[in-house]
Amino acid sequence: MHLFRVWRNTPRMRSELITQILRFGAVGAVGFVIDGGLLWFFLSFDISAYLARALSFPAAVVVTWMLNRNWTFAATNHASRKGQFRRYLGVQIAGNLTNYAIYSLIISLFGSESSTVFVAFAVGSFLGSCLNFGGARFLAFRG
Repeated sequence: MHLFRVWRNTPRMRSELITQILRFGAVGAVGFVIDGGLLWFFLSFDISAYLARALSFPAAVVVTWMLNRNWTFAATNHASRKGQFRRYLGVQIAGNLTNYAIYSLIISLFGSESSTVFVAFAVGSFLGSCLNFGGARFLAFRG
C-alpha cells in the first residue's frame, strides 16, 4: 500500500519513471538493432546461431551503456564511470543470460530456421530488457 500512495502522490516521480522507461526503450531499440544486425552479419558467414549471438552482445552493451549513462539516467552521470560500467555490465550479463537462455530454449524446441532465430532473438531480448531496466535503475545508475 505504501508504494501505491507514493506513486499516486508524486506526479514528478511518475513522470520521471515514465521518461526513463521510454528512453530506456529507445536505447534498447538501438541496442536491438546493433545486436541483431551483427547477429545477422555473423550468421551470413555460416557461424552457428549460438556463437553469432555471443559475438553480437558486447558491442550492444557498450553502446547502450553510453546512451543510458548520458541520456536515460543522466542525473547520475556524475558517478564513477568505471563503477557504473562494472555494475551495468553485471546487470547486462544477468539480463543477457536470461535472454540467451530463452533464445536457446526456443531454438532447441523449434529449430534454427531464420524466422525461428528472429523470434527467439525478439522474445529473449524483450524479457531480458525487463530485467535490465530494473537493474539499471536500481543498481547500475543509482543516484
